[in-house]
Amino acid sequence: MCPTRTNEPSEVTASAGRSEEIGQDAILDRIYQTAIEPSTLDAFIDLWCETDLSDQLAVPARDVGPYNKHIERARVILEQGRAARPDPSDHLRPFGNLAAFVVDRSLRIAAANRGARLAFGARERRTLGEIGFTDELSQALGRLVRQVLRDAGPEERLLKVEVADQCGTMLFRVLRVGEGAGLAALVVSTAFHFRETIAALLGSVFQLTNAEQDVVRLLIGGEDPKGIAVARGTGEGTTRSQIKSITAKMNLRSQTDIVRFVMALGDFPEEPVGEEPIHLRAPDLSQTWLDAEVWKPFELLTMPDGRTLAYHEMGLPTGDPILLSHMGSCMVRWPRSMVSLVFEHNLRVIIPIRAGYGPSDGLPSRADPLHNASDDTVHLLGHLGIERLPFVTQGTDFAFAADLAERHAGTVTSIIGAGGRPCLPGGAQIGGSGRWQRFFVAAARGAPHLAEFASMAVMEMARRIGPEAMLRRLCKDSPADLALLEDLEMRQVLMANIALMAEDAAGTARAFAREYIAFQGDWSASVAATRDLPVHLLIAEEDPTLNVAEIPRLRDAYPWMDIEVVPNAGLALTFQICRRLVPMFAETARAAAKRQN
Repeated sequence: MCPTRTNEPSEVTASAGRSEEIGQDAILDRIYQTAIEPSTLDAFIDLWCETDLSDQLAVPARDVGPYNKHIERARVILEQGRAARPDPSDHLRPFGNLAAFVVDRSLRIAAANRGARLAFGARERRTLGEIGFTDELSQALGRLVRQVLRDAGPEERLLKVEVADQCGTMLFRVLRVGEGAGLAALVVSTAFHFRETIAALLGSVFQLTNAEQDVVRLLIGGEDPKGIAVARGTGEGTTRSQIKSITAKMNLRSQTDIVRFVMALGDFPEEPVGEEPIHLRAPDLSQTWLDAEVWKPFELLTMPDGRTLAYHEMGLPTGDPILLSHMGSCMVRWPRSMVSLVFEHNLRVIIPIRAGYGPSDGLPSRADPLHNASDDTVHLLGHLGIERLPFVTQGTDFAFAADLAERHAGTVTSIIGAGGRPCLPGGAQIGGSGRWQRFFVAAARGAPHLAEFASMAVMEMARRIGPEAMLRRLCKDSPADLALLEDLEMRQVLMANIALMAEDAAGTARAFAREYIAFQGDWSASVAATRDLPVHLLIAEEDPTLNVAEIPRLRDAYPWMDIEVVPNAGLALTFQICRRLVPMFAETARAAAKRQN
């Protein structure tokens, strides 16, 4: 039942200037329906675009408006619904060192930690048969999961697996966790996950060098000295000398002792529980350094005001640096093929995760999101010892580069806008044909409360229907974006980025809505501050958020900008033309580094 409202006509009536008019009750019904089931937001946006509800929901800035109190109640309902749906990833927190994942009643993976993603290719919404297991292992695990999930079944089962190398036996521990709608099976394996915290411990406590830490990681992965030498591009004699140094520093006797010591940092029962274990062949658990680069954890930095800012880096620490914005959809991680290009071109890609997104703390209610992002970026660059670098913006993020160029002159050496576009003089915007974009623009301009509520619904929808289904909804207006999802490696990374966006629905929604509201203001003075910089904008032909027919207006307003329309590309432009873009990034980064030196 929806909260009590004033009774007004809810029927649809004809209206001059619009094809039809929706009564207040009908609009509120849609809003409360979205609060209860966020996936119905799509239908509400359809209604908005078909009947143009902007005028009905728009209110003066200082007026609470007839809808705002209901939108606030709907927001509370949405938050309560989220709280009632437990987060399956909570069950993974004690098992940072081991590959672990959660399986729901439908035998689909509900959450997976980084170790399980690397070791098994485990991803949310996949079945056991769709990850890197043999058919026999998938069926055996499925049987144990079903047994554990039965109300009268055992709370724990153990599966023993023969491994075809020197690692010996691997165990899979299956436990019942949660209750009611949150009932699930937690699967923990002895596949070890070499976390960055372990590397830090080996460095700080035992004074192991970075090279020696890498040798330990490969030993844990089952490599012998010859395999380690091949993987690291060194001689076998060098590797054996490094192992000898490691054992001396750690006061151990052999490489077996090294493996045993580091594995002891994990958490696993010593004795099997339940019925006789099943012996199977294990999947290939090898992982490359490139996989580790793709999925490495984010770095954290404490800001002067006590907030935590997360950031992600790709490439060599000694590479030529560039700054990259992540859009509202949190396009932070890149697939292996793109990360490989970063190393090939000696780049260092730095991505601050803006306040409110992912692990980064949110902002005070009155903080300016554009100014704050600029100040946070400058503080991060100072922490990294970088003074000047190019800024690559994605999607609608051009405002962040313009603000940084205006308020911190000299920091930005050039701007590349992958799908980026500036506002026009006076704050006019070039709109697009996409339904979602038109809705959020209208809400940001006239109904900020609705913009924040709708953003929360988007994040919660992504959590409930899964990252892949959410991606397909967001991309349905662009054939080029949909085609990108057919590449498995690309899809996995894009799904992880969407999952990061939905990690904290309330915090991310607030950040997204405040940024969108700021984008609708007049920041053309900041755009003018880029006049002396090289600015190259690449506009995707299939980008639903921008009407390419309006490009001449941008060229007339900002003649110093090089504006190019890219055919057969959409919102995910950076990913679609990466083989062209990454060398372009590298060229601008090299030029900036030479000027700085």
